[in-house]
Amino acid sequence: MIYLSTYGDERQLAFCAFCGGETGTRDHCPSRVLLDEPYPQNLPVVPACPACNSRFSSNEEYLACLISCVLAGSTDPAAMPREKTMRILTKKPALRARLEQSRIESSSAIMFKPESDRVSAVFTKLAQGHALYELHEPCARPPDEVIIQPLSLMIDIGREQFESPAPADLWPEVGSRAMQRLIVSGDAVHAPWIEVQPERYRFHASPANGIEIRIVINEYLAGYVRWDY
Repeated sequence: MIYLSTYGDERQLAFCAFCGGETGTRDHCPSRVLLDEPYPQNLPVVPACPACNSRFSSNEEYLACLISCVLAGSTDPAAMPREKTMRILTKKPALRARLEQSRIESSSAIMFKPESDRVSAVFTKLAQGHALYELHEPCARPPDEVIIQPLSLMIDIGREQFESPAPADLWPEVGSRAMQRLIVSGDAVHAPWIEVQPERYRFHASPANGIEIRIVINEYLAGYVRWDY
């Protein structure tokens, strides 16, 4: 992804991106557990308080491993499509056992029943980070809408709308990275998708209908998070 400095109001960066409290650390967004090594250069970081910087870690590991297990149809570390999730499941048998308990096998399919609260918490956290990093908009409150589902389960028109959001009626804040990307792309109305790591993570940030953040992890799981103005 193209690295850009923000020129927005610095006061927006004085508080934790996730709870709005005092800051003191920085947190990667997206979380590195969702990416493969070697990591891309200039990974986005946002201000965070020490508590928020650590409290999402177990949920992020859970989501990364859940996606790998779903794609593999198994919780066997040797079957994982990613080396990172293989290492996590090997070192954390309790997590593997928890995922195994959620595995449902029938004659026609293998499914996993996700812990929806944990998945939603991770997508919300990621969206908060992207909103602040790209749009320079703090969203340290619960979102007004969260939708999470596999890309493959989207009907055609839903997939098209997700991949090609309508142009925003409002421009991003002057000086924000999102505003700069509109200028760099040469398209003054359609915000670009930002690919952090190919096949691993991409996101889209827009002030179209409130603050809208779209996220795709492993080209499998998609999330839409929105805050009303």
